[in-house]
Amino acid sequence: MYPDPTEFKPERFLDPAYPTYKEPLTEFPNLRGDTSFGYGNRACPGVDLTQTELVTLLGALLWSFTVKRREGAEGLANPVPWYETNPYVITMSKPFDCDIQVRSEAKRRYIIDGCPDAGYVVKSNEEQRENQWDIVRPENEQVHYSWEGLTARFEKPDVMPTYPAGV
Repeated sequence: MYPDPTEFKPERFLDPAYPTYKEPLTEFPNLRGDTSFGYGNRACPGVDLTQTELVTLLGALLWSFTVKRREGAEGLANPVPWYETNPYVITMSKPFDCDIQVRSEAKRRYIIDGCPDAGYVVKSNEEQRENQWDIVRPENEQVHYSWEGLTARFEKPDVMPTYPAGV
């Protein structure tokens, strides 16, 4: 569809020379029509909410931080795994090394002083858990990300449900 499809080139959505360019840039690109959200009557009704939340989140992160792959030989030896994802229904990229720097002292101060606590934190032991939404992860655990504690454990029922044909 366009040159170098495996390369990260955001300009393909900003430069009219690319076939993926669409106007107005305030609306495109967007998530509508993405296969992840389904089609027709069974399409996800939350696609517009997801689009709004992603734009808001990424805008806030990029306003606050400079995110780039590691510099030098270390960065070249560990490229960003664009197409490697976890095997879950809600996919995310596999963890990778990168450098994240606050863009300025003023932004760092705003993040520390001006952003209210969301109301949930990672707890270091079960005794600190206050409700089902608290995440418990020991302080010495060296994981990038884990689903542990974020969802209820699946327990196989004694009798698996059966559904009529066509459901």
